[in-house]
Amino acid sequence: MIEAIAAATLLVIVALGVHSGLDVANRSSGREKARSTAAALTEKDQERLRSFRAVDLANYDESRDITVNNVKYTIKSQVDWVRDSTGGTESCNNSAQQADYMRITSTTSSQLINTPIPPIKMSSLVAPPIGAFGTNQGTLGIQVNNAAGAGVEGINVTIAGPSNQTNPTNSAGCAIFAYVPIGSYTASVNSAGWVDKGGNQLATVGATVSQGTVNVKTIVYDQAASVDATFDTEDRNGATTVTPAPKTTQLSASNSGVPTGPFSSAAGARFWKPAGGPFSTITASGLFPFPDGYGLYGGGCRGADPTVNDSDYYTTSGAAAFVDVAPGLASSPATVRLPSINLRVLYNGSPLAETYRQSTRILVTSTGTACSEKFDYPAPATEAAPPTPAGATPTGFMTNSALPFGTYTVCVQAKTPGWTTAPRWKSVTGVRNWYHRGMKLPDIASPVIDLGSGASTTNGGACS
Repeated sequence: MIEAIAAATLLVIVALGVHSGLDVANRSSGREKARSTAAALTEKDQERLRSFRAVDLANYDESRDITVNNVKYTIKSQVDWVRDSTGGTESCNNSAQQADYMRITSTTSSQLINTPIPPIKMSSLVAPPIGAFGTNQGTLGIQVNNAAGAGVEGINVTIAGPSNQTNPTNSAGCAIFAYVPIGSYTASVNSAGWVDKGGNQLATVGATVSQGTVNVKTIVYDQAASVDATFDTEDRNGATTVTPAPKTTQLSASNSGVPTGPFSSAAGARFWKPAGGPFSTITASGLFPFPDGYGLYGGGCRGADPTVNDSDYYTTSGAAAFVDVAPGLASSPATVRLPSINLRVLYNGSPLAETYRQSTRILVTSTGTACSEKFDYPAPATEAAPPTPAGATPTGFMTNSALPFGTYTVCVQAKTPGWTTAPRWKSVTGVRNWYHRGMKLPDIASPVIDLGSGASTTNGGACS
């Protein structure tokens, strides 16, 4: 019995080995057949391209699928202009003379030959016959560079003008539009997940085509980065706190390379204003990956930039709000400081009693450069009495005092003794809210608005 089992086991092992060998042979045979078919399709595509007229072949780029024996093959046909002197792909950095030849390239791939055998690729040169192109024509080169200044291959570039065409950038990052009619053009790129320096997915540049020359324009374009900004502040004792949650309606990211545009009312910073709000976390998305990073701050204007008052902010107390970004990646979350304005509301030198505190509303309006944010704190906007001792009066401090850096007009309205049916209100301009090297300045430590009798207090009405 043991001998029979051993013999049967040996027979199974041999059979499996033979079957595996046959399977490998069949797969190898299938790949070779697919490779042979792909080679034939590639040669046929070369013949097809060589039959084109020169004017139709110029700037040609196409991918198409063909099914043979139930196997789908993808054939990519591409034409690049080359120089007679170098034989290399034309670069946007070459001389102003137009290219001499067209290199036609056919590449065929399928699931059977992509690995481990590479796709079948064939190239040949085509010399346009004399007079193939008319007069009043020139060549436009659009160079697409990434944040590091290197050319980006495979980005589709579209030109619109006397001729409308789309070409991908070559290995040098240059899209060549050869022998197109002279005139004014707009060149554009629009690739999902890519942005220009201003955060625009659709990036454009104006260009001119002159007769018999190569005119070049550059578009700087790279994969977008992102980062989550979460806000904190300081309490009146100087301790870091996130309770109650510091919030703002907008977020800014500063970098000197940001141009003015749809996402930036002034050069040097990107702004985000999500719908709704205020928010304790805002995502900065669509960031161009500048190598020198971004400084983040709450608020949506240059007047809220902390470096306006402290040029060393991002290397000292604001280091947690500075982020390095990488193309196509989300950076680690950043902590962004909102200084605490620590406003106190009094009536004739004392906090309002609880009855009147319940009607206290505070409206804060930003007055910094290009700033227009308003923060409306509905009643009761000041703190209640401390739990001990019994019968203690309210403190009069704002309950949510975290605000972006900058200067403000602060308006307080509340019912007070003698004005119990209608509020009285007072507005103070030039209230500052910032730190210098991590320290709250003495003159802005605790701004006070006193609703007691006085020329600056208005009876009746409301803050607006």
